[in-house]
Order: sequence, then structure tokens, then C-alpha cells
Amino acid sequence: MILWGLEMFKFNDLSDKDEEFNVQDHLLTPRKFFEKRRKAKKVYVFDLRSSEDFETSHLPGAHNLPFENFEDSIYQMPFSGEIMLYGGGEKELFSAAEILYDNGFETFYFIDSYDSLIGGVDESFIDISQKAKEHISNFLNASAEKFKGISVIIETKTDSKANYSIQFIELSATPVENISIDLEKFQVLVAKEAIPYLEGTEVDLNDKGELEAFNPSMSITEISGSVEEQIQHVLDEEVNPMVASHGGVVSLLEVKEHNAYLEFGGGCQGCGMIDVTLKQGVEVMIKAQIPEIEAIYDVTDHAGGTNPYYQPSAK
Repeated sequence: MILWGLEMFKFNDLSDKDEEFNVQDHLLTPRKFFEKRRKAKKVYVFDLRSSEDFETSHLPGAHNLPFENFEDSIYQMPFSGEIMLYGGGEKELFSAAEILYDNGFETFYFIDSYDSLIGGVDESFIDISQKAKEHISNFLNASAEKFKGISVIIETKTDSKANYSIQFIELSATPVENISIDLEKFQVLVAKEAIPYLEGTEVDLNDKGELEAFNPSMSITEISGSVEEQIQHVLDEEVNPMVASHGGVVSLLEVKEHNAYLEFGGGCQGCGMIDVTLKQGVEVMIKAQIPEIEAIYDVTDHAGGTNPYYQPSAK
């Protein structure tokens, strides 16, 4: 079963095209892959590894589509937006990319493996201001007998949101599995499992002269106002931009006794994957940022929708 359930590609066999598939037109470096994923207006990222590997670690917002199921799923691939592939072996990725090309897809990209994606991290993934660099260098020079660098701490809250902070690394610190980024005057360490959330991170000094880390596309920001206003903020800023790609919209009807009641409209009304969207997406986003909410309920009349994925129960 396909989890994205969006606009579907109309199969068009173009295997007899005059032009041969050119791998280099679609193969990206780790930096370009992360950058394109962050900047694209409508992007669908697919992880071709096994479900077990996917559960261990994956890119934020990625869909798991093991390679052995890829060709059978081609009829259900989203035809609008950009498709990005990673994971699996080099042979599997090349084959998946060629399948897309042969079936008329044009805007798709891939990288040769998940390990190269994570291992290809360099200083371009993080932007440390000059003031912050000077602050870090001065501190380390004055504390050379105790500290050796900084660590970017990324605490994930949802599949697309995290909290960011900076810590100085003590010489006596117990080694963990980190990725090291060597700058001119000091070292930056990031836990391997946090690498998918690193690209685009900024480090600067706040008004108090303290180091602060922030990622414009992934940091969780404080929300003010009533519980209803906070939920509406999450819907406006995170949920609705996500479901709008397939004509959907989510509305807040009411909040009662720590429970939120939502209505799904447009392409979401009657969608067969609505339970997945609610439990794995909307509910996680809201509860992670608004702890007062204990449960979220869908009160949509899905039987009254015109969405073709709705299957009424047999009477």
C-alpha cells in the first residue's frame, strides 16, 4: 500500500524514446541532495531500503518504498513535483531512476547510497557566523586543557521538527558515533543519527552573547496564544502546506477537554490513507508542540466525499 496517496501518475510507456538515460543528469552530491530537498516547493523523497533499515534512521519526511516494490508502484507515483531517491545499493538506485525515466518522469534525482548521503557531510551543511566562530575559538584557546570543540545537539521531536543547541566537548567525554566536521580552528561533532536534520543549521550569538543554534526549516519555535490559536498556527504553518500538494485542507472545529476535533476537506475527504495522515503526521505535529492536547479526532464525513480512494463498508 502506498503511503503518499496523492496525485497519481498516468502510466505512459516511453521505453522506446530516442534519447538514452543519462545518469549524470539526475545523480546529485550529498550537499546538492539536501539542498534541493529543502528548497523544492513540492518534493517527494523515497527511501529504497528495507523497512527495518528505514525505521533505524531515515531522512525527515521520507517515504519508505523498498526497491523490490518500486516497479509495481510506478502507477501510483506522484506526477507533480520533484522525486528524490536514496538508499538501497547503487545498482538498485540506478535501476529505479531508469524506471522513472522510461515511464515519462523528468524531474527526479538520486544519490548512490544512504551511507554516502550521511557520510558526505561537510562544513557547507552548517553556517557559523564570524562572531560565533571567534567566540568558540577564544573559549577553546582559554580552556584547551578541558575542551576540544563543539557538538551540535539535535533533539528530534517529529519527523520534520527538532530542537537545536550547542555544547562544548570535554576532553574526557565518552566517545559516541559522531560525524566530524573539521573547520579551520576547531572541530564540530554531530551524532550520526542527527545528520538528516543538520543541513541548513545556523549558529550565532544571541542578545546575551550566548551560542545559539537554529534551523529555519526544522527548528521548533515557541507558539503563543490560546490552545485553539496554537493549533491553528500549526495547521497554517505545517499541516496545510503539506496536504495542499494534493488539494487537501485541515480545519480545526473545536477543542474540548484537552482533545482537538479536526475536519479534513478537499483531497483529504474520503482518502483511504487518512488514518495514516492523522496518526503519523497531523497528530504528531500538534502534540509535539502543544502538550496540552492529549488526543486528536477526525470528525470528517468521509462517506460524503468525492475522493476516489474512499471505499464504503459493505452493508
